[in-house]
Amino acid sequence: MFSVGMIGAGIIGASHLAAVAGHPDTRLAAVADIAPGRAQQAAAPYGAHAYESYEEMLEREKLELVIINLPHGLHEACVLACAEKGIHILLEKPMSVSYASCLRMNEACEKNGVLLQVGHVQRYIPQNRAARALIESGKLGALAMISDLRTNNYFQPGRPRWFLEKAMAGGGISINYAAHSLDKICYLTQSDIAWATGSCTYLQPGTDVDGSAQMLLRTGSGVSASISLCGYSVVPIDETMLFFANGSLRLHTGSDLSVTCGSGYEAVDTSRYPNAFEAQWADFISGVRAGRILYCDGAYGASIVRTIELLYH
Repeated sequence: MFSVGMIGAGIIGASHLAAVAGHPDTRLAAVADIAPGRAQQAAAPYGAHAYESYEEMLEREKLELVIINLPHGLHEACVLACAEKGIHILLEKPMSVSYASCLRMNEACEKNGVLLQVGHVQRYIPQNRAARALIESGKLGALAMISDLRTNNYFQPGRPRWFLEKAMAGGGISINYAAHSLDKICYLTQSDIAWATGSCTYLQPGTDVDGSAQMLLRTGSGVSASISLCGYSVVPIDETMLFFANGSLRLHTGSDLSVTCGSGYEAVDTSRYPNAFEAQWADFISGVRAGRILYCDGAYGASIVRTIELLYH
């Protein structure tokens, strides 16, 4: 039974905690969060200890695994601290605020014999898994191109302020949403990003982060793809279109998937796939037992950050 700690008890933390509790080989031992009472609220249902400092938690608890769910700019220091303790790490995406930071984190983990998995969850989401299965089946022929569109009010009042500060977040909609889009495209094509170009805008007063971006990509397998993101005053859209020689897929990640061969779309059943966070956690545990991360290791996480960094530059 692995003893698990979680650092940062934000909104996504509840999904991680449920996955830990649902796995037969993991037990939540402690939660750390600087917000008064938030660590206690997250830890109490699982009988775990609560801390306001992750440094104190690392000193007092005998942890084997840790989930890091902090603002992007705090990832590096936290990873280095956990690596020095020999604790294997599941780190929320994006890996860090810069490619250079990612390399330092990977070096520290390798030096201390620590396994690091980055929480790129796209490969575990049921609709994406079903889309990948249809691609592999060959029923639609060769994949020609992918178009990924996501619009959302990125600057909504409820968004934590650190997301809108480049020093802490690493950027705006690109570092946050393009990380998902790039991961999705890599998973669906089973390849890396071979070439990328694009541009972004900074039109939101009072912030220094980007509010829109467009990217044109080519994967290592030769598939072209585009990513369009807009975080200004919009109606929310999250749609990925995949075009094949003999049809197309319309993918709404986390919602639904449909297929057409040219005469109207038909829904695809995705119910056979498990919860995304449970599947991600199961792979992390399997990787720890095997002595290697199965998917989304530090090198992969760094490659996603590098592509976004190239966009910014």
